[in-house]
Amino acid sequence: MEQQTFRRRGLGLQGLDEHRVSPGYVLYSPLTSNTAHLVSTTGKEVHRWTLPYRAGRHARILPDGSLAYNGVHPDAPRLFPMWAKYRGGVMMQLDANSNILRQYSDPYAHHDQNHLDDGTILYTTVEPLSAAEAARVQGGIPGSEAPGGIIYADCIKLVEPWSASNTSSSADFEREGTGGAKLLWSWRAIDHLDSEAFAAHSHYPREHWPLINSVAFDSDGNIIASSRNASSVFVISRQTGEVLWHLSSPMVAQQHCAHEITSSGDILILDNGVFRPGVSVPFSRAIIVSREKEVKWEYKDASTGGLGFFTPFMGSGQKLGNGNVLICEAATGRIFEVTEGGCLVWEFVVPQLQDYKRVMAAEELEEMERIGFSNQSNAVFRAYKYAPEAVPWLKR
Repeated sequence: MEQQTFRRRGLGLQGLDEHRVSPGYVLYSPLTSNTAHLVSTTGKEVHRWTLPYRAGRHARILPDGSLAYNGVHPDAPRLFPMWAKYRGGVMMQLDANSNILRQYSDPYAHHDQNHLDDGTILYTTVEPLSAAEAARVQGGIPGSEAPGGIIYADCIKLVEPWSASNTSSSADFEREGTGGAKLLWSWRAIDHLDSEAFAAHSHYPREHWPLINSVAFDSDGNIIASSRNASSVFVISRQTGEVLWHLSSPMVAQQHCAHEITSSGDILILDNGVFRPGVSVPFSRAIIVSREKEVKWEYKDASTGGLGFFTPFMGSGQKLGNGNVLICEAATGRIFEVTEGGCLVWEFVVPQLQDYKRVMAAEELEEMERIGFSNQSNAVFRAYKYAPEAVPWLKR
């Protein structure tokens, strides 16, 4: 009998309502791979990119049809065990044949490396705090700092790594960090976040604070950020760096992928649900929240009382053109689409199920084993869906 649970339960297409599913193709990049995959609503793989680096979070297709891919920096420092799992650092654009068009690197980058439509990149990175700064960080597990007693804190950077004159650059065009690139804006969490309001959860280590896992612009040009270990979504003023708006527990719990979906400021969030206050059994949900902090829409698996949809980490939600929402239950590689009324119309389980041995160095594998993530996995950080016209180069 098959002993691998995910394979036994079934991989690939699990269900399709062809009359109500949104037309298009779904993009995902397995975290145990150096590939990105595009599949149709029938579950057929229609295109694959092969990259020089293993996946360091997600990929997306840009308006010009190229692939924005976030790979793991080969020479990133070993900051603490969990860093081996969620670091990134190599931000590249590729054509349909996997040729690198442009590349920008920051070995301290992690989680969201957001390639924007204008060619700039908004991304999260870390830096070590001074002893005085670290003393201001509240919460977390006592004594759980990184080796040397260090706390690494988040920074957000907006860079223009290549100018318009370099849009036809060859594969050897690379910019490292901010050297040679134009730094358009930067922000340090320790300089602007209230240490009490953004205290780390008591079950989280103090090695990384506040662990920002998504960054995106809103319609006013300010930045929406999501902090996992403080269970907070907040809006940062682009002009002053101050927090203009703040959503916290119990409305969200270790959430991901917070981004604006309407001109009125509504925010779509994948609410993971770990350590949800007052709830004995965790569940995940996708929610749309107004700036008045009202939940305007929610999807959770009502058929199982919430138990059928849960990803303790990672994940995404995407509002589609026909009103449906694509949801990524990331930890189990499950991607599905629901209507506004909460009806499931498409379900797909990532079939690339493998361990990290083929894509990680020995010392990285040791770190992964220490934190319990060396098993076989089909996890993806996020998934995105694209209308057929967004991939005109695709042979159909």
